[in-house]
Amino acid sequence: MAEIKLYDSPHPFAANSYLISSAEECAIVDPTVPFDPSLAMGQVKYILLTHAHFDHILEVESWVKGSGAEVVISKDELDALSDPMKNCFKLYDGTDRGYFGKARGLSHGEILPLGEEQIEFFSCPGHTAGGGTYIVGKIAFVGDTIFAGGGFGRFDLPGGNFTILRDSIRKLIEKLPDDTICYPGHGESTSIRDYKLHINRGI
Repeated sequence: MAEIKLYDSPHPFAANSYLISSAEECAIVDPTVPFDPSLAMGQVKYILLTHAHFDHILEVESWVKGSGAEVVISKDELDALSDPMKNCFKLYDGTDRGYFGKARGLSHGEILPLGEEQIEFFSCPGHTAGGGTYIVGKIAFVGDTIFAGGGFGRFDLPGGNFTILRDSIRKLIEKLPDDTICYPGHGESTSIRDYKLHINRGI
């Protein structure tokens, strides 16, 4: 079974960062903490990005340089990594920052092996044009697609679309068993069962 750790970022407004480890391999989800070898539990194989917003990619470069891990993100979100309007660095602090290195684009349903586990990429656009969820058994890293208490990500930023986001949420909660634990980009974890109890009726 995969082991999960949550790391608090020193950056303001930063998203949650999670480390998944299995059989001496690990992956960091949305790195917003600076790379430190002591944080990694085994070889860092992947840098998994749920989407390209600035608050989720703040420390991608340090993890690439420190670990040599492969950056992966939805194929529909690749261009946003280096586009300061789409990644919202321009809107946030007026800079042209982003991640300008190599990244691999994932398609819906693609599988990434990690130790003794398999990570499934589930496409969840709507918050951004290429948002995604990473599923490991009965654990899901949902980015800003859904939040505890029935919430969901905003859709008024570049690439956002409420209708598409609503459809993504419906597909996600139909796919995942009720006892799946969901780790969001912000706030506390929730379960699919709890999310269904609190979900906004507009979804």
